[in-house]
Amino acid sequence: MSRKDASHEYVWDLFVRIFHWSLVVAFSVAFYTHASEWDRDIHVRAGYVAGALLLARIVWGLMKTGYASFDSFPLNPVLAAKHMCYVLHGNAKRYIGHNPAGSLVIYAMLAFGCTAVVSGWLVFNEGWLIDQPELLQTLHQYSTWGWLVLVVIHVTGVVTESVLHKDNLIRAMITGCKRVSTKAEKQAPQKIPLS
Repeated sequence: MSRKDASHEYVWDLFVRIFHWSLVVAFSVAFYTHASEWDRDIHVRAGYVAGALLLARIVWGLMKTGYASFDSFPLNPVLAAKHMCYVLHGNAKRYIGHNPAGSLVIYAMLAFGCTAVVSGWLVFNEGWLIDQPELLQTLHQYSTWGWLVLVVIHVTGVVTESVLHKDNLIRAMITGCKRVSTKAEKQAPQKIPLS
């Protein structure tokens, strides 16, 4: 599928796709090796890679235009809640970029990811200037598990949206292209049944 195919729109640039799948690998490796003293160096390096990726994505989101820009998916919890109501009632609007609920999860994953990386760095470096090893360990543990919960929510949302809108979002994160909305999808009213 080419970028100029009329039935598809180029949404996710190469940087976003490489970032996404690299973070999947870095997070998976770090999480898998978290309890092993033998794999401590692998865990730490995977954490550093995740941290570098998160920092690069934040910079990219502030500098970039289009769907990679943070401006294209503002943090709006009220719209996210409304969108979830529409999803539960089976009449959610289709978005080319992130939907409001997805945006909320993306920002939460960035926050939990950064917290996990920074707290992990502090734990590994024996607190650096913070002499609270138990607090740092607890913060690292809870932020990492919270990040995992958000990843599960993200994947659930991707699968749900893929089924609901008949649009393979996993393929879109590989190719960068998503199906263009039909006229009916663009004009469909969003109503929450009262019963």
